[in-house]
Formats: sequence, C-alpha cells, structure tokens
Amino acid sequence: MAYKCIVFDLDGTIYFGSKPAFMAQEIIAKARQHAQYVFFVTNNSAKTRQQLFEKLTSMNIDVKLDEIINSGYAVAKYLSDNNYKNVYSISAPSMKQEISSFGIDPVSKNPEAVVVGYTPDFRLGDLTELLNIEKKQGYKLIIANRERSYPGNDGLIMPGAGPVVSAVENALNKNTDFVIGKPNPLMLETMTKGLDIKPEEICVIGDSFESDVKMARDYGADSFLIAPAPVDGCRCVEKLADLAELL
Repeated sequence: MAYKCIVFDLDGTIYFGSKPAFMAQEIIAKARQHAQYVFFVTNNSAKTRQQLFEKLTSMNIDVKLDEIINSGYAVAKYLSDNNYKNVYSISAPSMKQEISSFGIDPVSKNPEAVVVGYTPDFRLGDLTELLNIEKKQGYKLIIANRERSYPGNDGLIMPGAGPVVSAVENALNKNTDFVIGKPNPLMLETMTKGLDIKPEEICVIGDSFESDVKMARDYGADSFLIAPAPVDGCRCVEKLADLAELL
C-alpha cells in the first residue's frame, strides 16, 4: 500500500463501542510510516470531534484533533459555508454544539433548514415542536447520514441515524434535500481542502460497502473493505489486523 493519504473509518473499524479493534494502534502507526497524511472519518454525529479525539486517545491511539472529521462537524461546516443562520436540529447535543460553534442557531423557531443527525434518545414526541414551528418557505431538509445501524459493544447492533431520518421525512411529508455524511464524497473534500492530495492518492479503510467503499469510489479513491467474507469487486480483509502485512 503506497498512498499519500490513508483514511480510517471509526465505528466497526478502529473500535467497537468502547473497545479498540485488535492491533488498531499498530496499524495506525504503520499507516503513519507509509503515508504523509492519516485521517479518521466517521458518520457518528453523536459526539463532537473533541469527544472523538478524547475517546481515541483514551485507547492510546496516536491522533490529532484536526485529523478527525465526523458528520456532525461536516453538517455544521456545510451550513456555515452556505450562509445558514437559523436551523432546527433533531440531533444529539454534540451536533447542536458543532452547529452553534459556527454562530448558527440550532433550535430556531423559524428555521431555514431542518437538520437531522443521530440521537440515541429519540422519541416520537420530539417531532411535536418540529411539526408546529413556522418553517421558512422553501426550507431544506439536511441530514447527517442514513446509516441504519452501527456496531456496538460485544457484537450488539445499534440503530443509527437512518430510522430517525425516516421518521422526520414521514412526519414532514418531505424528502431529504441533502445528505452530508458518507457516502457523500463531501466528507473527503472537506478533509483534504487546502492540501495537495489527489483522489487517486487516497485509500479509505472501513467496514461498510454502502458508506466507506461507495464514498471512496465516488471520489476516485481506493479502498479496503473489512468484511467477514469476500465481496465481489472489492479488495477485502477479514479484520483490521490483516492490514499489517500490506502496510
């Protein structure tokens, strides 16, 4: 593997819930020996970048804050870049915090956009205020991602942002206008902006064909899929540790 930039997914790749993947520290260290840039890209919007940084460092993983991008931060940056000032966000407090950090009101009663991310405490009652506030004419529905599930501790499968998005779309009788997170290559574009990195110089390593591999392909980058069985048309490894010899 000879790439200028190696990009790791987090959930299901570098860690499973609160447990690091076997040899995660060693694989990342090897990646740093062979690539000029190493980044971590995740659809997890339930933590801020700072919280993800603290989680990784608690696992003794070598990482810098500016090497991490998650869908919550990517949503906030997209809103800022497109001059949104007032939105209504159904999301975890961390995503609202990322939005607020760009000077945008995340709980406006007259929003230009409805923004949806993962929230572990979602209830149907959360839709009541959304249905009754006065939204600006032509408001947009912007979501962090549509992932149906993600891997938790001890093999437990956890529901992702997708079910929340479906509930919001149904309640508003409105289709999503824009998906910010993976598989949208916007995540890679945001990550590499201002750096001299061509798409073909990037390799994405993740456990999801629908998000990680598709994002890489749509951007023109290479990828490795971590999967228990081979997948047609993909370069696969059974587990993260199997990358040690390739690196």
